[in-house]
Amino acid sequence: MRRFLLLLLFVIGASSASAAEDWQVCFSPKGGCTELLVYALNHAEERVLVQAYSFTSPAIAQALIDAQARGVQVQVILDRGQRRAKGSQARAVAQGGVLVSFDRAHAIAHNKVMVIDADTVVTGSFNFTASAEDRNAENLLFIRDVEMAERYRDNWHQHRAHAEP
Repeated sequence: MRRFLLLLLFVIGASSASAAEDWQVCFSPKGGCTELLVYALNHAEERVLVQAYSFTSPAIAQALIDAQARGVQVQVILDRGQRRAKGSQARAVAQGGVLVSFDRAHAIAHNKVMVIDADTVVTGSFNFTASAEDRNAENLLFIRDVEMAERYRDNWHQHRAHAEP
């Protein structure tokens, strides 16, 4: 319950000066990282930019599709292996209206990043998969910082420039 309250404060930008406004972290396995990420995506208002190495989580895919459906601009760059990987959600989110591209310029596009709106970066070792939530030791860090979000957004655009739809 405390985790959800902290994320709620983080997502809505409460006026107190607690660290919950600036960052939130979770750890897997079974740390609720997928739930927290879906919660943040459900509260995105303008834009979500995604870079993912492995993307097989139906819950995260659905949250991205739902965001797109409510008018949030959602764009995804995946490692080229996700084009044909078993369980990849690339096709599902594309069919949901999300622009999906594949990074073919690098041997492995190993990023695990989301930029939500103009001020939030989500990153860490956490792959956007069920295994990351249920079996692996991974971490997910939510950072609310406009300058950092801008730097990650700029990096996202650099990768989008060489990615193929």
